[in-house]
Amino acid sequence: MEGCSIMVCMGAYEQIIDGRVIAIARLRTHELAVEVVAALHRGGVRAIELTLDHPDSLGALRAVAEAAADLPGLVLGAGTVRSVQQLKEAAEVGATFAVSPHTDPELIRAAVGLGIEPLPGAATATEVATAVDSGARLVKLFPGGALGLAYLKALRGPFEQVAFVPTGGIRHDEVAEWLAAGAVAVGLGSDLVPSTPAEADLPVIEQRAKLARELAG
Repeated sequence: MEGCSIMVCMGAYEQIIDGRVIAIARLRTHELAVEVVAALHRGGVRAIELTLDHPDSLGALRAVAEAAADLPGLVLGAGTVRSVQQLKEAAEVGATFAVSPHTDPELIRAAVGLGIEPLPGAATATEVATAVDSGARLVKLFPGGALGLAYLKALRGPFEQVAFVPTGGIRHDEVAEWLAAGAVAVGLGSDLVPSTPAEADLPVIEQRAKLARELAG
C-alpha cells in the first residue's frame, strides 16, 4: 500500500485492539515527551497518541518516532488531527494512526489512502454511521466520560459490530468497566498523562499505565 509504514503494515488496528488501551499525551511542555512515552511503554501501554494542538507537537512526535527502535511494539499516533495537511505531516514523521475529535469523511479517506489507521471522534448515531461508511474501522466515542457507560451500551444496539474506543474524561482505573460495556479499547488522557509532566511524574505514569493494562486483561 502506498505510504504504508512498517508499523501499519504489521497492523496498527490489530495492535490497538490487542492492547486495549491508548494513552493520550496532550502535552503543553514537550521536553520529556520521549521519557513520558518510555514510561508508558514500561507500564505495558503500546498505543500512544501525541496530540497536535501545540506548536511543539510535531517535533515531539518526530522525536518519539526516532526513539521507537528502543520501544518494541510501539504504536504511535497523532491526535487532535483536524486537517489533511496535519495528517500528511504526522505521517511524514512516523505516526501510524490518526485520532480526531470529530467525524470528517475527507480526513478519514485521506488517512486510509496514506496507510494510516483513522480513529475519528463521534457522539451520535449519525456520526458513527458516517465514520464507518467513510472507511473507519475504529470509532472514538467522544466525550466518553460525559456520555457514560449506558450511552455506549445503547449505541451498540444498532452498531454492535462497530469497534468503539471511548475517550475523554475516563480514569485509568475504569478501563475494565468500559471494556465490559462493549468497548474494544479505551483512550486515557490527563488522568494518565499530565499536560506538563515533570521527572517526578514518570514513575506515577508508569504505575498507572501498568494498572490500566492489568485491568484491560
